[in-house]
Amino acid sequence: MLEFDPNIPLAAGIRVVENAIVVPWGRGKKRAMARPAGVFTADGAFCADAMTYRAATRPTTVEPECPKPEEITQTLPGTLLFGGLAYGHFGHALCESTGRLWAADVFGEPIDHILYFPKKPLRHPNRSLPLVNAILGSLGPLPPALAINDPTRVERLVIAPQGFGVDGMAAGAPEFRAFIHRRWRDRVTADGPDKIYISRSKVFKKRGRLLLEERIEAELEREGFTIFHPQQHSLDSQLAHYKAAKVIVSTDNSALHLAACVVQPDCKVAILVRRPGRIFRDFERQFDSFAGITAVISNTCDRFWFRAGEAVRFNETFALIDFEDTGRALAEAGIVSNTPWVEPTEAEIQEAVAQLEARGELPLEEVEV
Repeated sequence: MLEFDPNIPLAAGIRVVENAIVVPWGRGKKRAMARPAGVFTADGAFCADAMTYRAATRPTTVEPECPKPEEITQTLPGTLLFGGLAYGHFGHALCESTGRLWAADVFGEPIDHILYFPKKPLRHPNRSLPLVNAILGSLGPLPPALAINDPTRVERLVIAPQGFGVDGMAAGAPEFRAFIHRRWRDRVTADGPDKIYISRSKVFKKRGRLLLEERIEAELEREGFTIFHPQQHSLDSQLAHYKAAKVIVSTDNSALHLAACVVQPDCKVAILVRRPGRIFRDFERQFDSFAGITAVISNTCDRFWFRAGEAVRFNETFALIDFEDTGRALAEAGIVSNTPWVEPTEAEIQEAVAQLEARGELPLEEVEV
């Protein structure tokens, strides 16, 4: 378990390991989502501070066996900053692959590369970096990223404590928040409408979303909202839209992690919970810690559908909100007018399910969660 407190600075925890032994894929026992991988000192001592975490209680790497000298196939010269795992999923790349980048601004010496482990096995490990590189490029001048597959000796490896993640780590460490403010909030030029709804109605067919989301879009368009599909915009365009917005309504999804990095403190944010569980608390923490915003939470889903015959994955469910309660909550928060939102009929609900089945080419079943 990682000890993490968003109020405690991390800079004193930076250290340099000379001739570090870096193991992106190692021998050992996998534990839940965590694979054996990590960093050792030159004399073989495991560097627990280079373990990577999704949340403070959920490591994504655990100690591997230290490789034999003959298994160390290459040496990287210079000074490298350890970056952790390179994710190809936007939310995880944003929360976990960036968590140590703050050190680039405070280390005080030139850094030649940021070193990553590929999240998935790839013959060419640098192919794991497109999303990470897009984020790095948007953050302004930073050392280039580099990924490795094999045990490698690094001349000088800078290990900084991980300052961001999910769950309690979503609040960010002080240095990480300052890094994000300098690199994004202070640099991004606002450009976009005052009111936006971040939609999932056009996401990949197996990605979870709200049932009848187009109906929600129509209600919000009548209130002057622009429907925004983040995947259709560059990272810089997304940032510009979020910084410009005076009101943001969204389901709980990865786009909110980015929005929280640049929204202004006077922005109103409402989150429509779309899946079971408490993951929306991550966004609450981040908006509060990064921008001083208390998000409005509308948690009204009580019916869920999932692919028939499969184990239910909460983030991929199709959920139905209570339209009346959702409209009322947004009205009470001053986000929409008092015009009541009308509940769909059962026939309309079943037609929406049938459309999702046709789109995904697979049957859905209503599930208890």
